[in-house]
Amino acid sequence: MTSPVLDQAKDARPGESKLWRAPFVGIIVTLIMLFAIGLAHALMTIIEESLGRDNTYIASIFLGFAAIVALWYGIKSKSENFATWVGFFSGIVIWMTWIEFFYMYYGRKNFGMLPRLDETGVTTEPEYLIMTATIGVLLTMMAFYTFDKDTRCNMFVWIQNRLGLRDGLGPSTKTAKDRNYAIITFMETFYVTWFCYAWNLLAFEPAFAGTGNQAFIAEALTVFVSITWGGFCFSRLLKYRRTSTAVRYGLPTANILWISVEISSRWGVLTEIWLYPKEYAIELLVLLAAFTILTVMIYKAPKKRSEIEGWDR
Repeated sequence: MTSPVLDQAKDARPGESKLWRAPFVGIIVTLIMLFAIGLAHALMTIIEESLGRDNTYIASIFLGFAAIVALWYGIKSKSENFATWVGFFSGIVIWMTWIEFFYMYYGRKNFGMLPRLDETGVTTEPEYLIMTATIGVLLTMMAFYTFDKDTRCNMFVWIQNRLGLRDGLGPSTKTAKDRNYAIITFMETFYVTWFCYAWNLLAFEPAFAGTGNQAFIAEALTVFVSITWGGFCFSRLLKYRRTSTAVRYGLPTANILWISVEISSRWGVLTEIWLYPKEYAIELLVLLAAFTILTVMIYKAPKKRSEIEGWDR
């Protein structure tokens, strides 16, 4: 008869398959997150083209509420795995509906704003002009997270250490068991998306980055920072085996790397097929199939008991 302690330790280990060992978990999660960003853009375009703009504004209200209901179920769940994925998908939907579509309504319809133009055509749509004005709120929230002693975000912990805040803030009052992974992942998805949008918009802002050669230098520097920072995060992610943690760390990794994708598209280096779902339907269906298969694989991958039963780590 085996010892219960040994049985519990055995159950706590991820699967023995090499697929669920480093670096494969990190690679798969990064692909999922990159696919998710592109497919979310495609979904927004499909919704707008299918319903029309006026109906889209109305539908976005109810789609957002549906995401909040899903988040409610995730918050109630004791499964870290389930809560993490619900928080992720809820965050994406809320960003698309209550942020992008709402800003689209206020910018284009309610305020009647015009897009920013240059000799090449439209450079910034009204909704993104509004979004640029929210950077002050973004930085205010960043201050809150910087001074939050319970944060476990690697970036904010690093900032706290550099500023010598850890002793002043005191020890964390929360253990892993006390953390609600649905709302944590939801807010991470929301805030990281917002942060990267703001970063990208500043790189394209003439008042900030200049025009002509100045703009090109700012954009090239942004690509360098995106690839360097994102690459560093990816190198850390390659060491992950615990899939729920990898999903949460994959969020900023993919979004930071995506900045270089946006700028490469602006330079004409690649075509953003997710913005033209009718013209690239087959390619997007392939991406959707890959995203679905990889997501199911990670969701169903062998888990530690703490990921599925709410046990403390």
